[in-house]
Amino acid sequence: MANNENKSVAELPTVEQLADQHAIPAWTLAGVRVREGWPVGQRVAESEFVAAVERFLTGPTDGPGPVKRKKGVDA
Repeated sequence: MANNENKSVAELPTVEQLADQHAIPAWTLAGVRVREGWPVGQRVAESEFVAAVERFLTGPTDGPGPVKRKKGVDA
């Protein structure tokens, strides 16, 4: 899949297809989908998918940053 960036969204592969192509384990795909906010069947460019997997595997394990809470609201 050379140069997916110039294709229309309908022509892009799904994240599940890319995970199969790159031998990404199911647990990694699940984490990437949660972190990126991608639903099942999301279509993305291959370069975007690879970058998202890399961010997931090398990023912090406690999320993207501290959650800002309103004063007087307990979680």
